[in-house]
Amino acid sequence: MIRLRANLVLSRTINQIRLLSATSLNYSNSSNDISPEIQSKILFSSYLENQKLRLGYRKNRALEEAIRKYEKKEVTNRVNIKPFPKSLKAFATHPDDVEILATNRPESGKRGPETIQVEKNRTQQPENWLTDYEFYDSDDEGEGASKSGTADPSIPPSDVPCSGCGAVLHCADTGLPGYIPSEIFRGRTNTELKTIICQRCHFLKHYNIALDVAVPPEEYIKTLRQIQTKHALAILIVDLLDFPCSIWPGIQDILGSKRPVFVVGNKVDMLPRDSPGYLKRIKDCLIKAVTSAGIDSMNIKHVALISAKTGFGVEELITHLHSQWKYEGDVYLVGCTNVGKSTLFNTLLGSDYCKSQAIDLIQKATTCPWPGTTLKMLKFPIMRPSDIRLFYRHKRLISERSHLKAEEQLYQEQMHSSRKPAKASLIGQIGRTFVSNAETADPFSMSKGTSPLLTLNEKDKAFVNTKWCYDTPGVVHPDQILDLLTTEEIIQVTPNQVIQPQPFLMKPGMSVFLSGLGRLCFIEGQCDFIRVYVFTSSKLPILITAIEDADELYKVLRGSEYLPVPQTDAVRKRTWPGLEFSDPITITGEVDGGLTCDVVLSSAGWIAIELPIGKTCTFQAWTPHKRGIHVRYPALISHTNQLRGQRIRGSLAYKKKVCKL
Repeated sequence: MIRLRANLVLSRTINQIRLLSATSLNYSNSSNDISPEIQSKILFSSYLENQKLRLGYRKNRALEEAIRKYEKKEVTNRVNIKPFPKSLKAFATHPDDVEILATNRPESGKRGPETIQVEKNRTQQPENWLTDYEFYDSDDEGEGASKSGTADPSIPPSDVPCSGCGAVLHCADTGLPGYIPSEIFRGRTNTELKTIICQRCHFLKHYNIALDVAVPPEEYIKTLRQIQTKHALAILIVDLLDFPCSIWPGIQDILGSKRPVFVVGNKVDMLPRDSPGYLKRIKDCLIKAVTSAGIDSMNIKHVALISAKTGFGVEELITHLHSQWKYEGDVYLVGCTNVGKSTLFNTLLGSDYCKSQAIDLIQKATTCPWPGTTLKMLKFPIMRPSDIRLFYRHKRLISERSHLKAEEQLYQEQMHSSRKPAKASLIGQIGRTFVSNAETADPFSMSKGTSPLLTLNEKDKAFVNTKWCYDTPGVVHPDQILDLLTTEEIIQVTPNQVIQPQPFLMKPGMSVFLSGLGRLCFIEGQCDFIRVYVFTSSKLPILITAIEDADELYKVLRGSEYLPVPQTDAVRKRTWPGLEFSDPITITGEVDGGLTCDVVLSSAGWIAIELPIGKTCTFQAWTPHKRGIHVRYPALISHTNQLRGQRIRGSLAYKKKVCKL
């Protein structure tokens, strides 16, 4: 048994060495892809660092010797193995009989990567996709009919919104939101249309293709201004990975000067834990940013940190909605594009905040990394929080508390035993206290075409005089750069696991790139060197060079493995605006033992600055069109220096540590 275990360990080690050897070969090949002159101007590249052999020379040679002995022994054992009988294949499992089960558990703390492509050439759409719709009958087609459907402007639009994005369904123009082909739209009743999603949502859901549609920005503001005349609560959702760029500066004017507001910071599970009390510091930083954007502090009724993806903090948010807002009026989820409104809408839809009779009658909103997936307002009925319902809900939460405490202890153990912070992500559970007693129709009890269509009838007595929760369209912030990126680039920019701050040493005259999306130059200062901490997606490489070489390297390396975003195909070369610099930024150290501030580089990420008290330094930031350059006081993760390890020999980088909370 001991020998078997040793062989297993050695086998795993051999696989690692083989992988490292291939990586080392790739590193040498990557170095040869650029000229020695350009390579000499690179002071640091995270892409190159990730390709290097990490075991060191001695350990590598020792393991190579172990591999040689193991492979020699393997050859000897292979000779002594008796051949299997030919009849054995009759007992083998056929590949088609094997069922592969895949799970996407949020407990991993890692958001699964999404592969969505933008479809601009409609000739590349999947063939016969119209057959996905229940109401499409291919037998009705004439000769020469289009396999992708046709538009018919003569048919008036409906008044039924798409259940995926909220746009009104029509068949007039393929470029407008809510379009479905006339072959499906023609002759449908309102009840049937309520079960249909538009072509854009259909392609997002079934083919991961984002169709371009023309939506004027004025429509966003016009839709949100409907709230001004209503007695309603606004839940302002802020992307904690992209603020203040995800806080619309005129949101108070749009909502109304006396509008009660719940401020919700989303994606808190993606932020690293630096020290005890870090959630309170994040909340304080969020409140300061929101009030600076024009929201009156007297209108802020509650501030919550949540993860709509993993469920962290959502139950507490629902409890505060029940206790503070109660049932006084409608609720609107508002915020900029891509902050997670639709994800939170779907989460609340399956929780105690939605009437149990409606949970199975309302389709979920379309969610993906593409900005502006919700084009109109979707809604679901809010449960009336009576005393007896709140009592049973509280009873359920108490019974689940011990289970949640055990889970939290498990994640703490994972934090201490692993150097992978992704395993220590913030996770919560969202349950349902009440279940509808309505009978569910058996889909196999009727023949095709006679099964009832499950839709929500707002005139039903269960929904008369009810209050509604609305998912509003996203407002495109002028500081965001997401609208400049393709879907593939957005996926690379969007973190799918806990951000690991990367510490570096910088001297005056150095410039650091966040791939090709942002750049910060250390022009001059009263320090010989400073430490900076880069917060960005793990899929965006970091490159450091001298300021005088930065423009040349950006031109040569953009689109390569060193600076992969943005891409450099023929179309992107024409449409990419390049980087523009801001006015000089002067920062003075004011914090003892912590970080001074963050320099936000729009949606690409941010760089935290650590300066000694009283020392002043000057920086210059670069982003596309100078968008989203902000200095954030105090730093969002203000004790990140506690996550800094020893400096790597011969490098500007430091080792990273996991905070032991």
